[in-house]
Amino acid sequence: MRKVSLILLVLSISLVYSQPPIGSKSMLHTHSAQTLGKSVLTLYSDMNFFTRATEFVGSQSPQNFRAANYWLVVGQIYLSWGILDNLDLIVSPRIYQDTHYSNEYNLPGDIFTTLKLGNFAFLERKLNMAGALTFRFPVGEKHNYPFVEYASGAVEYAFTGMWSYFFDPYLPDRSLSLHLNLGWWNHNEAGRTVYDYRGKKYDATRNSQELQYAFGLVYPTDMFDYRLELMGIAYIKEPDEFVYSRENYTYITPSIRYKPMSWISADLGIDIRISADKNTTDFTKVAALANPDYNLPNYCSWRVHMGVNVQIWPLATRRLSSAELEREKFKKRVEFFEKIVQERDRTKDVQEELERLKKEREQAEKELEELKQILQEEK
Repeated sequence: MRKVSLILLVLSISLVYSQPPIGSKSMLHTHSAQTLGKSVLTLYSDMNFFTRATEFVGSQSPQNFRAANYWLVVGQIYLSWGILDNLDLIVSPRIYQDTHYSNEYNLPGDIFTTLKLGNFAFLERKLNMAGALTFRFPVGEKHNYPFVEYASGAVEYAFTGMWSYFFDPYLPDRSLSLHLNLGWWNHNEAGRTVYDYRGKKYDATRNSQELQYAFGLVYPTDMFDYRLELMGIAYIKEPDEFVYSRENYTYITPSIRYKPMSWISADLGIDIRISADKNTTDFTKVAALANPDYNLPNYCSWRVHMGVNVQIWPLATRRLSSAELEREKFKKRVEFFEKIVQERDRTKDVQEELERLKKEREQAEKELEELKQILQEEK
């Protein structure tokens, strides 16, 4: 019952706030090349937000200018299912998305789906590789909103390659690991109406495309994972000038994961934009919100993330099968032998110190004996 209540809590959090699909075995932005394993089902809820107060940049503000706090709140959940040992399916509805249009927000927003084929091991299982196909379906009412990644309103798709390196391949969740993602995203909007401003419709003249990249480092301990990520995009074909998010961006993201139990964990992190705050949008064609005189960024200057990850299946409280009991026993044996190794290392250090002292004592006794012989010869 307690676990069901926690799952409901996760769902309720995601209805308030969140970001493009992660899920499966991932950090905030970076995929691991590992997969969940057959029949494993997890639910991840991410909330993220940004706020900025407007101020007019110039000697004299217009009469209709009013200072205001602009919020960007996004809420998203990620349902990840291990179809096979090497194949995961991730379904990720964006529950809430601030738009800053007349509708104020999309409820619901777009739906992302990802099919991930991975967990292919090389170099004595230290290197893992994976690939993913992602689709974005335009369920939300409005698109082309400011401060976040470009949403064209078309069915968008992407291909992503993933590489993970584990310093200890036999205990990957306990060892330092490095992760790299490289992807190609097609916004697929050519010929579609992307923007409608003051009764005039603006149709896309081309399919904008971008290179996506993410690099992550994970340092795990018993209760916490300490993580650092670098992620961003570089446009191969830029969107039209009436698009809000048509510039490249790069963020650095430190985060921490708290693991109180084997089936639940909580994340806290912050995106910090390190790319230039340069706006190339044609402001004669978009709403006044993006007016450069209002001192608003092209993308969020920072963004706070809070997330909860729950393993729905297999249940932690259900009766374990014989194979799972064997795995649990093996895990405990591994922990036991790890302690033995640590104790042995400490004992070995003590023995080495005793051997060193013994040799020094023997050398001192030898030198003392030689000194006695010299004194006797002098007599």
